Amino acid sequence: MQHYLLIKKLSVQNANAIAGLTYGFPAITNFLGFAHALSRKLNPSLQVSLGGVTVVSHNNIVHARQPKGWGDYVFALTRNPLTQQGNTAPINEEGRMNMQVSLLIELHGHIAGDAQTKQDMLAQLNQIIPTLRVAGGQILNVESLDILVTEQDQKQALRRLMPGFALVDRSDYLSDHYQALCQENTEVSLFDAWCDFSKLKYQATRENTSEERTDTEQAIKAKWTFKPKPKVGYLVPIAAGYCAISPVYSAGEVAKVRDKNVPVVFAETAYSVAEWRSVHALNHISEGVWRYEHHYPWYLAKSQPIQTHIPTIEELDNETFDLDY
Repeated sequence: MQHYLLIKKLSVQNANAIAGLTYGFPAITNFLGFAHALSRKLNPSLQVSLGGVTVVSHNNIVHARQPKGWGDYVFALTRNPLTQQGNTAPINEEGRMNMQVSLLIELHGHIAGDAQTKQDMLAQLNQIIPTLRVAGGQILNVESLDILVTEQDQKQALRRLMPGFALVDRSDYLSDHYQALCQENTEVSLFDAWCDFSKLKYQATRENTSEERTDTEQAIKAKWTFKPKPKVGYLVPIAAGYCAISPVYSAGEVAKVRDKNVPVVFAETAYSVAEWRSVHALNHISEGVWRYEHHYPWYLAKSQPIQTHIPTIEELDNETFDLDY
């Protein structure tokens, strides 16, 4: 049976709220990266490692404000010190947020009933976690750490995390929407489908009249109706990984890279759709676990098995890669 590490109510300040073209919550890859960094810092003598992650959000506040007291929000930016010439330093817009999340991380290699390993691991985690960052933010506090072994403990943990919302993958809805748009326009790309799915759309329907109007300048009454999304929950666009836009170059072939001892590939952010689901609606922790799935050209984080066809790099529209960010 799969064991889990519960990091309950992890408080983070100044986390990155921008993920590619989306904002409001860090990319799921940030939490997978945190689990990977945590796993690497554990003592090898424990013979345990960390895997996929279930992310439960309890509270998040984006550093944003309304300059006029109404209308659009803008990020609340820091004022940098003056330059050596006494001029105002240029500002690079940064989206920051405070958040409180709980993480349920897959634990591999742990043996149920090994009290000594459990005690040593929790002691190490209490020392390591405050030294790390989550999505670039500083960790302020962790309410508690626990290792969930039995099925009963795992079910109770989900109840203990209420109120909270788990982020789960709903890329199947994006795939269905893409297929529907392809029936109307064969030149539509996956990126077009993602943008269209993320919109809030209203549709105008002409009201029935007893007589046809011939005067084009006369107003025609119409009824505006909202076109709802699938009735499953709160759907949001997310950054879900990366897509290769070049062949894989051998180690040392590309100059000025961080590590010349590993192969290199150029990539762009891959986007998908996710759902914020109340944590009590999860039947099991595994339903919300995000894991990496790698099959060239995709390097994606998913919380469900791939059930629909994902196009290869040859099948993708060229416009998908020629974006101006």
